[in-house]
Amino acid sequence: MTLKTITRRGLIAAAIGLGTLAATGSLRAQEAYPDKPVRIVVPSSPGGSADAIARLMAERLSRALGQQFIIENRGGGGGNIATDIVAKSAPDGYTLLLTGNNHTINVSLFPHSPYKLEDFTPVIELTRGPSVFVAATNAPFRDLKSLIAQAKASPNTIPFGSPGIGLPSHIAFELFEYESKIRMVHVPYKGSGPSLADAMGGHIPVVSSTLAAAMPHIQAGRLIALAVTSPKRWPSLPDTPTAAEVLKNGYSHLTWLGILAPKGTPAAVVKRLNEEMNKALKDPELSLRLENLGTAPVGGSAAAMGRMIQEEYISGKALIKAAKLKAE
Repeated sequence: MTLKTITRRGLIAAAIGLGTLAATGSLRAQEAYPDKPVRIVVPSSPGGSADAIARLMAERLSRALGQQFIIENRGGGGGNIATDIVAKSAPDGYTLLLTGNNHTINVSLFPHSPYKLEDFTPVIELTRGPSVFVAATNAPFRDLKSLIAQAKASPNTIPFGSPGIGLPSHIAFELFEYESKIRMVHVPYKGSGPSLADAMGGHIPVVSSTLAAAMPHIQAGRLIALAVTSPKRWPSLPDTPTAAEVLKNGYSHLTWLGILAPKGTPAAVVKRLNEEMNKALKDPELSLRLENLGTAPVGGSAAAMGRMIQEEYISGKALIKAAKLKAE
């Protein structure tokens, strides 16, 4: 036996040993996680649908994993402030981001986006649901067809409100403008609540909002539902048409919400979080509560969420270019 053979065998044995240690370390990391509170950073103020969904999931994760999952609301910047915080956090699984469509839009919409998509590790897609276009009760139109006619007759004069630049409901309306060949004036607010309050006060004629935020006001007759942005009519608003019905094309825009972790978060931690959240999403009680928030559970693998993010990035970039959108 030569020294060369012994050395080769020694290296192979060492490599096997290191592989075993790595696997054992990964398993231990998964079993030990979490051993302290975890924060979920949400890019919106308390009270909206994203915040509500984050809290529902945090409650179930806290019960399942025996540690507190704490919600931290960091609104502003179209979601950029919260996203930047998480991108710069330690990749240890103790700081997570709940985000949505704005995550893939902002890297193209904002000239100096503080983050890149590669700064994050996908964990799971949680939910999908539509936006809703609502009109003030004193608006000079009562349906989407009338709004389109007036907007074509008077381009760049009718204002529309949204929860903020680059947020899903804003992009949903921009896509609607592009598909219907109209131009209106965007008025960004700091959340759905202030925009809907202005519509109920008669200060702005139309608002694009999350369904969850607008639903109580629609049901109370304080706002008029013009259309939902889903491909089919939404179960909780069966009498409200889809924008696609009015436009007679394939218009569709759904708001997705999901969980991301900083790049480099251990695979074992991502796997455990994904497994626990998938279990929660299959709970009928949670599904019902999500339905009441105007959305539906999705779930699936971290890899599936990664593919979805890339698809959303490509389609969002194309919309920004075609509609000539700019961060205001």
